[in-house]
Amino acid sequence: MKKMTRFILAAGLVLLCQLVSAAAFGQKDPYKDLLGKWDVQTEDGQYTFVWTFVLDKGELTGTSVSNSGEFKMENLKYENGKVTFLVNVSSGGQTMPIQFSAVIEGDALRGGLSLQFGEANIAGKKKK
Repeated sequence: MKKMTRFILAAGLVLLCQLVSAAAFGQKDPYKDLLGKWDVQTEDGQYTFVWTFVLDKGELTGTSVSNSGEFKMENLKYENGKVTFLVNVSSGGQTMPIQFSAVIEGDALRGGLSLQFGEANIAGKKKK
């Protein structure tokens, strides 16, 4: 009986230490706020996008869909609430790179896009 009690106490202590350690270091899913689908548009509403962010075998991946088609996000990074990526839009044999950058705040994002013709502000909401 004493061995069983010691085992239960030891297991409980190990679990408690893991919980305290995780809380102390603020460990959580680093992509929690980003993952899912987002409706995004330019400030003037002229261009709209649907962004999808997923974890594929532990790797962050994403796609951007617009009236130009569906494109894979390249150089995708998400750190400290900021997401950045590049989309190479191909049409009629031409490729145009568009750089996106946005700050995530809850279920909203704000940022901008940059391409060879200039820049534009963007805003979006996470789909429920």
